[in-house]
Amino acid sequence: MRVISAPPFTPFPQTAFLAGVGGGPLVALFAMQAGAAALSAIAVAGDGRWPDLLIPGTLVLVAAVGHVLLWGGLVVPVRRFGDATARMAAQARVDLVPRARIAELDRIALGLYRLDPGAVSRRSSRPRRLLVPLAAAPCLVALLVLGWVVPVAIATVGGAALPAEEVVRAAGVRAGERAAELDAALRGGLTALERAADPPTGGVVADPGTTVSGILAAERLFRSVAVVDRSGRPIVTAGPALDEPFAVPPAEPRVVQANTSGSEPLVRAFAPMGDGTTALVAEFDPRTLNDVIRAAGGNTRVVDPRRSTVLDSGGYTAFEPLDDPAVGALAASLSADVPRAEQPVDGRAAAARLVSAPGAPTDLGWVLIEERDVAVAALADDGSRRGTLVVIAVTASLVLGALAWTAVTVVLPARRLARHVERLATGDDVPPLAPQRLDELGTAVAATNQFVVVHTGPAAEVGP
Repeated sequence: MRVISAPPFTPFPQTAFLAGVGGGPLVALFAMQAGAAALSAIAVAGDGRWPDLLIPGTLVLVAAVGHVLLWGGLVVPVRRFGDATARMAAQARVDLVPRARIAELDRIALGLYRLDPGAVSRRSSRPRRLLVPLAAAPCLVALLVLGWVVPVAIATVGGAALPAEEVVRAAGVRAGERAAELDAALRGGLTALERAADPPTGGVVADPGTTVSGILAAERLFRSVAVVDRSGRPIVTAGPALDEPFAVPPAEPRVVQANTSGSEPLVRAFAPMGDGTTALVAEFDPRTLNDVIRAAGGNTRVVDPRRSTVLDSGGYTAFEPLDDPAVGALAASLSADVPRAEQPVDGRAAAARLVSAPGAPTDLGWVLIEERDVAVAALADDGSRRGTLVVIAVTASLVLGALAWTAVTVVLPARRLARHVERLATGDDVPPLAPQRLDELGTAVAATNQFVVVHTGPAAEVGP
């Protein structure tokens, strides 16, 4: 008689990761503890105004509860199961794998029992009720974290407070600055055009083509420059052709708004030339003008005398009507004698300024309106609350990312192994399952492969 042994196989791997399946839960726990420490430091550095020390205290509690859930509902059961399957593979005894309260692990154990039904009792092979999925612990911890993040973030933003009058004054200052910058841009463009139209030498422009090209290259505010005759017909143009409508040039240097409808405002600067028969005309680029009024915080818009939007720092549709009655009334209250106004409007601070002095060459009848939300403005001025929001966001992102990583590296491989063993138990001819990582589940996968090879291999006694 001779005995044919089972084919050789590579010994199943042992855990190569120091933390094993506990890596993700440890990262989540560390992130919550670090977040609580950072929030406490912000509270102390900010004279205890915010965050309230109750916020980091509750985060420590969430970390403790989350640690218990993850360790008791995921890490410890998987580690025990990995050790049990390793003993099963070493001793070729399926009864060394215990049943579990974790659904995926119990499915694996039942599948292994069906591979060797004589090794376990019939009672041990009965399905259990009230099994807990392996994903239950990460999901519960994620809900706990979100249940902490949402009210804390709301309290951080909503608790910021500044006197409305202070926000209104700040909006007024910003409106004045933006209006002055916009008027300076219009005046600067007009001045550049005047210098080119009337050279300091007192002569006339001999080469209009070179002149308009030089103006366009020097002034970033312009998108096209042209020399026109008395009727407004372009003679020579640098840049895109001037858009319609076009009118007879004014007799004095000035800036005009050439349309009240269309896809964008047409803002043009005119300067009569020294020959008395032609004029320089430059068309401002509305995107560049819009950049002049754009600044961090608040919303800035400019409306024409018809109360239609011509510029807006937040993006806009040209000539969209100003449909806020309170803000519209504030803009309508301005005049040569009252060039500025501001007031609170429905939780906002609104300020209006005339862009140019009435009668000035750059006077287009434009009104600049600055709006700031009182709560947002208060938050922007409160460094402690801004820091708190950053810590909350970073902490939540790290914790939820660690939990998602745990689901990918622990929960999904456990489900994959359960399906694999169940297919083996039904007699399907399936190839061995490759371990995803060298952790406790990787050990369980390799040990299962070894057990299947030994149990179903060709070892047998063969007669002479």
